[in-house]
Amino acid sequence: MKTFIKKNKNVEINIAPLIDIVFLLLIFFMLATEFSDFKTIDMTTPIVRELDIKNDEPLLVELSSEGQIKINKILINYSNLEKQIKNFKKNQSDPQVMISTPEETEINILIKVMDAIRLSGVDNIALITE
Repeated sequence: MKTFIKKNKNVEINIAPLIDIVFLLLIFFMLATEFSDFKTIDMTTPIVRELDIKNDEPLLVELSSEGQIKINKILINYSNLEKQIKNFKKNQSDPQVMISTPEETEINILIKVMDAIRLSGVDNIALITE
């Protein structure tokens, strides 16, 4: 005598709740994502080493691969760079700053130096590679 009779039921999986959850997650991540516009600096290294220089003597900023900064062969700190550039700018009508750097220099150090020069009010910046 059989006491248990097992009937096979049709099991139906409803995917509508799954679609609702995926849609809600999609909306959440679309609203939570920030699309930031990165500011870039257009830089091209000079092909010719000798540049057309005006009669005014440009300020030469030498940057070593270790991050040391020299202005006209004098070693200075990064914190004093902006002050030195401002002093140079007072004596020139259209100041020009030339940055000399070896290829091994880290780009973030170079960008920090360029930002300090731009903050001092000089827009005419040339890049010389060794």
